[in-house]
Amino acid sequence: MIYNYSKQAIKDSINVLKIENHRKREGYVHKLLDYYNGNNTKSYIESKFDLDAFREVPAYEANITKKFINKMSRIYTVGADRNVNKKYNNLSALKDAKMKHIERMTRLVGTIAVRVMYVDDEMPHFDYQPIYYFHPFFGDDPFKPVAISYPLMHYTEDASNSDSCQYIHWNEQSYIIFDESGKVIEEKDHGYGALPFVFTHREHQCDSFYVEGANDIVNANEHINLTMTEMQLGLRFQMFGQPVVSGADLGNNQRFGSDVILELPSDANYNILSPAGDINKVIENVKFQMELVAQNNHLFVQFAQDGGETPSGIALKIKDLERFEDYQDDLALWTQYEHEIYQIERKIARTFNIGMPEGLKLDFNEPEYPMTIQDQISLDNHRLNLGLVNKAELMVEYNKDLTIDEAKAKLNENQAQIEPIIQEEPEDDRNQV
Repeated sequence: MIYNYSKQAIKDSINVLKIENHRKREGYVHKLLDYYNGNNTKSYIESKFDLDAFREVPAYEANITKKFINKMSRIYTVGADRNVNKKYNNLSALKDAKMKHIERMTRLVGTIAVRVMYVDDEMPHFDYQPIYYFHPFFGDDPFKPVAISYPLMHYTEDASNSDSCQYIHWNEQSYIIFDESGKVIEEKDHGYGALPFVFTHREHQCDSFYVEGANDIVNANEHINLTMTEMQLGLRFQMFGQPVVSGADLGNNQRFGSDVILELPSDANYNILSPAGDINKVIENVKFQMELVAQNNHLFVQFAQDGGETPSGIALKIKDLERFEDYQDDLALWTQYEHEIYQIERKIARTFNIGMPEGLKLDFNEPEYPMTIQDQISLDNHRLNLGLVNKAELMVEYNKDLTIDEAKAKLNENQAQIEPIIQEEPEDDRNQV
């Protein structure tokens, strides 16, 4: 009896701990998303100030998080080439745009779940839905979930659902929709034979399933908001000095300003003291915080007043060397995710009687550094002379909307329109015998 009670107590305590950790994770992810979207970030610094302060100036809400995250996410900047077949190209037309957002959210949050789905409408296609708030379930492998649960939609955002929040649970065989009380609303076998989710991580996992997100960037963003709000309050109250009155009973709540007329006793003194703070030092401190977090993430920032000449492409590449090495490391990780997504796409497509090849040939298009027109011409001629590309392939590089066949037809059309130049002999030469 005591043994059974102890087992139940241990089980209950573990469940309570899991729920508490899940709630902390939700709050953590919510803050990251708020700073990326610039959504009411003042709520995270209001407790650091007297509430009366915000009657004088609004809280400063800078957004460096989005700029930094987007700059760090380079894998899908110019998309990827997936060599499968024309049918798959049509089905995955949205993939590059969706994966660009998924890469950014993975870089921000650390770990997200990506649901792969097939949309069977007038133009059938695959879609990819990022899930930020989810609860994974594990089998023997603590790094590979076998099931997942997450809220379908926050009830405050769903006007048609005013009673309760709905959740969905997925496993390899079926999905179950239930409400917050645990009542099952819908249950159905999906028939995919696999969990239709891929879990993307900003880097390889260490000792936990979850990978930490962009904590340093968000924390720097929060410090900048605090510093800038403090500076704005200082400017509001002390831009023209701090008024000080002695010998008069005005009360500490008396406000001074250009629109206030004071009547002072004859023996009272009124002075304006200059503030000791240096605004330029505050601005330099903010710039230092931005530069430090940028360097830690192999980025560099340039302010408008810095000036200087625009660096060349090779200079940018040398300056960007560490970040380029990070890009090479990320290529291997996202190549793995692409293949995992493709295998799920194959299994989903099979349920809709769509056949797809077993393997995926993938080539990420690397972002190019700027070069002069003359350097570009030399590079194109060099590639053509070595047979690395032909003219049609080169035309497709400059106009990605064209296919190879369309490019060949366009080249033939252009060639036909070139009129041969007939060089006539000078009249004096023709008259000579």
